[in-house]
Amino acid sequence: MIKKEFGIDKVNEVLSTLAKKDKFFVSEAHLQTEFIIMAKELYKDYEYYPELVPSIDKMPEEYSENDVHFDLLINANHQKVLIEFKYLAKEFSGTIDDMQIHGKSHFSLSKRRYDCWKDIERIEKFTYSNKTDIDYGYFILITNSSSLWNKTKETSLDYDFHIEEGVHKAGIKRWKDKILDDTKKKRYKPIEITKDYNFEYKEYSSPSFKQLVVEIG
Repeated sequence: MIKKEFGIDKVNEVLSTLAKKDKFFVSEAHLQTEFIIMAKELYKDYEYYPELVPSIDKMPEEYSENDVHFDLLINANHQKVLIEFKYLAKEFSGTIDDMQIHGKSHFSLSKRRYDCWKDIERIEKFTYSNKTDIDYGYFILITNSSSLWNKTKETSLDYDFHIEEGVHKAGIKRWKDKILDDTKKKRYKPIEITKDYNFEYKEYSSPSFKQLVVEIG
C-alpha cells in the first residue's frame, strides 16, 4: 500500500481551516474554489487542476465515448488524486461576519443521492482501472440536510441510493420499480460500487452543517 501524500488528514485539515473561518458557500462551485485556494495555501508544493477533462487514452473503456470531467485533480509529488464535491443545502438563515445570510433549498434528495453515488462510482472506475494513472480519490459532501445522514426506511423507492451514516456494501444500486420517471430523468443507469464504505458524518460548521469525506482507493 502506498503512503498517500494527500491523505485524508490533509483533506480534513483543509475543511477544518475553512470551517474555522466561517466560510459560507453559495454553491458547489464556490465550495470547490475555496477548497482549492485553502489547499494551495496549506500545501504549496502540490499542483491543482480544477475541472479536469481526462484525455481519451487515459479513460476506462466505459467512459471513452463520454464527456467526463472531475472537479479537481491534485498532483501530490507525482501521486494523482481525484476529488469530487457536493454541496447540498436546504433553506437556512444565519449571520456570518456580521452579515445576515439566507440560503434557499435547491436540490431534490432522490436525484442528488444518485449523483453522490455516481461521483463515487466514477472515482472508483478511474482509480482501479489499469488504463488510468489515478492513484486514489475523495468524495466530499457538505450539507445541512439531516435527511441525508439520518437512518431511513428500506421501503423507500430510492433506498439503494441513500447516503445515511453507517456501512454501505458494494454492489449494484438501482431505483425501485415504482419510482417516477421524472425522478429518474437522466439517471436511469444502475450504479456499480466496487468497495464497502463506512460513511461517518462530522460536524463542519454552523448553522448545522456536516461534512462527509469518502476515501476511495
